[in-house]
Amino acid sequence: MGLFFSSPSCSSEQISTQYSPDFSSIHHSTENVTSQAREKRSVACQTDGDPGVTQPAIEQLSVVDPYWEVLDPKPDIHALFDDFNKRFFRGLLPPIDLKWSNRLCITAGICIQDNISGKCRIRLNKPLLDLRPRKNTVETLLHEMIHYYQRVRGTSDIDHGATFHFHMERINRESGANITVYHDFDQEYESLKRHWWKCNGPCAQVVRRLADRTPGSKAHKRKCGGEFIKVREPKRMRTGL
Repeated sequence: MGLFFSSPSCSSEQISTQYSPDFSSIHHSTENVTSQAREKRSVACQTDGDPGVTQPAIEQLSVVDPYWEVLDPKPDIHALFDDFNKRFFRGLLPPIDLKWSNRLCITAGICIQDNISGKCRIRLNKPLLDLRPRKNTVETLLHEMIHYYQRVRGTSDIDHGATFHFHMERINRESGANITVYHDFDQEYESLKRHWWKCNGPCAQVVRRLADRTPGSKAHKRKCGGEFIKVREPKRMRTGL
């Protein structure tokens, strides 16, 4: 983790023709779309009744505008999916099993296709993304929606190849987002490791984990001879009177 996408050497025109013919018209109108976006962002702000305070009109905001961090910091991911489907995928994505998950570890999001039914599901990492700005939830969802689109269209390239790069760059241009192939949420991930153990043997090793599961192995036991003792855990909320 910690690496960001770098553009492939082939041009957008080549990618559009080879990997995404259904979006060729979108690609050829990129300059018009970008120009229109700039015009929308340059429109005068609306006021909320206070002559000393101005706020942008909702329809003028990009999907990652900082104003959303105050206006809607914890968005409805299903509403976002429907909106993004219309905006960036021409409504071609069927409804999907989309949920928050507490079990994705360091992965911010994932799109999985069942080998038998062929149905897809998207999961977003709630503990991790709760520690990040709203825009990271938006960009993670868009990332996984690109993977979903690859599966819906039956492309042979379902990972982070040229097809993914094409749509990532296209949506970034249209939306102002910064969708990437990899993220650098390592610091947040480490902060979620709230179960700590320390070996009482000569190595005195400290192990931090997400789950309340005692570390250790036969190899460690043979080499050190010590056992891991719990030394820290998350504070539990009191219930009742």
